[in-house]
Amino acid sequence: MWSKEKPNYGDQIRVNRGLYFHHGIYVSDDEVIQYASPKVSEISPETALIISTSLAEFLKGGEVEVRKYNSDELKEVRSKGEIVKFARSQLGTGLGEYHLLDNNCEHFSNYCAFGKKVSNQVDDILGMLFGR
Repeated sequence: MWSKEKPNYGDQIRVNRGLYFHHGIYVSDDEVIQYASPKVSEISPETALIISTSLAEFLKGGEVEVRKYNSDELKEVRSKGEIVKFARSQLGTGLGEYHLLDNNCEHFSNYCAFGKKVSNQVDDILGMLFGR
């Protein structure tokens, strides 16, 4: 579940980009760690890597949403400190490894929080297309 509210340290956040949601890890208003192209105007799998930007740069005028965990997820999610520590350890990695279906920004965010690369967006779309 997602809620439109001010994020806190270590939260998984997302912003609606129209056709998809872009995901990241909130550290502060000055630092959001995300899997994206370093040039704000560029969307390119070849140049995408784990970067740190401000919340304003992450949102690009959109509205932030914060992930709220269900009871099962609360049993598995890492602590906020562990989430941020892991996200920071990944800064600068991932160049040329971005893939829309199996290594995107949501995979990265969930990897930081749960240690598993999962994308609910991708799973939902594939389910609709292929009846999975």
